[in-house]
Amino acid sequence: MAHLHSDVTVTGNTKTTMVRMLVDTGATYSVIPKGIARAVGITPQRSLKVRMTLPDGRRRNLEASAALFRIGHREAPGTILVGDVVEPVLGVSTLDALGLAVDSGGRKLIATRPYTVRLTGYR
Repeated sequence: MAHLHSDVTVTGNTKTTMVRMLVDTGATYSVIPKGIARAVGITPQRSLKVRMTLPDGRRRNLEASAALFRIGHREAPGTILVGDVVEPVLGVSTLDALGLAVDSGGRKLIATRPYTVRLTGYR
């Protein structure tokens, strides 16, 4: 099976950068390496460590923070984990926040709804 990657604009506390991320529908959260987190000013909360099980069964503590994600015209905030990963991963919680899903047949991201977020009072 081929892998799907997406160019994602990630905004931290101080800067914005484009990150090529592996779209992983088996991953709940998005994960970036420490170097990218530092570059955009994402400061992981040392008190917010999350114990995660990796695909190979190993358990690791990753630090959690928040970031703003943009793909195309869709933009949404989300949880991001920072750790020693080989490549950045775009997880399903971020895809859901953006209103996107994977079309595995077409090997692309597709909209699940015509909007990113619905605000009270707007239709």
